[in-house]
Amino acid sequence: MVSLAFFALTYSFFSLLALLAWRGLDFFSRGRYVAVNLLFGLRVMPFVLSGAISLLLAFPSFLLLEGHVMDEDVGTFALSAGAALFLAAGLYQVMTAAARTRRVVTESLEGATGLTAGEATSTLLSPRSVLPLMLVGIRTPRVLISEVAHDVLSAEELRAAVRHEIEHLRSRDNLRKLILSCIPFPGMAGLERTWQEAAELAADHRAVSSREEALDLAAALIKLSRRFPTQAAPGFTTGLVSSPCSVAKRVERLLTWREVSVAAHKNWRYALPVAFAAIVGLAAKLGPVMILMHSLTERLVP
Repeated sequence: MVSLAFFALTYSFFSLLALLAWRGLDFFSRGRYVAVNLLFGLRVMPFVLSGAISLLLAFPSFLLLEGHVMDEDVGTFALSAGAALFLAAGLYQVMTAAARTRRVVTESLEGATGLTAGEATSTLLSPRSVLPLMLVGIRTPRVLISEVAHDVLSAEELRAAVRHEIEHLRSRDNLRKLILSCIPFPGMAGLERTWQEAAELAADHRAVSSREEALDLAAALIKLSRRFPTQAAPGFTTGLVSSPCSVAKRVERLLTWREVSVAAHKNWRYALPVAFAAIVGLAAKLGPVMILMHSLTERLVP
């Protein structure tokens, strides 16, 4: 119970910090592209940090250093109930979104026929797909193409559109949507929407390797946005023209496409030695850290 109360405090604190950081980032970027992994990391950081601290430090320190007597007051009960409410809300969101996704995907797969089977996923032609192109599934992903999209797009435009969905697959964006549904917090909708916009722009950029391919994808976006009304992709799926990011903005970026090195996106690997050193240092000083954490818990949790 004390660990749950400590989690509620730290999760709220880190979430407010993440919101402030996002506001500052949004202000200083002034509409420029922000790395999609940075936005996703900023969104999940509060839950990961507060969960790790509460489970790996607060819980064992209180268990080892505190007497096994129930002497907590009403504040502790209220905070632990708040943490349980966060977790229950996340579970509810995941279950409802999964049910909606399962229903839509089942309907879309009725009568679907295979087109190609690539290395990443299979591509199916669906007569009942609610979106022109849609990546469905997490463990067994598939790209569903509606018959209208198949007839409207040229072969080159269709290949560019499918590559866009394959890039969502490689980034595991459907899984990331599931993770975000697990960790609700008031006021995070704007940050999640910004992440979805950045994910679409990133998939657009990675899906093309030449100006001709960029023009093909831009043409596909224009044609499909005119033939299909814009609607949100159901649950844990991604759709080519169903994101919060406007088609006009994506087409504009594709028309001005230029090759950019992706080496900068791998800088996170340099953080691994630092993280390993921090873990070793924490393990070496585990006793004092436990005492410090117990003192901090006593001060923060009523």
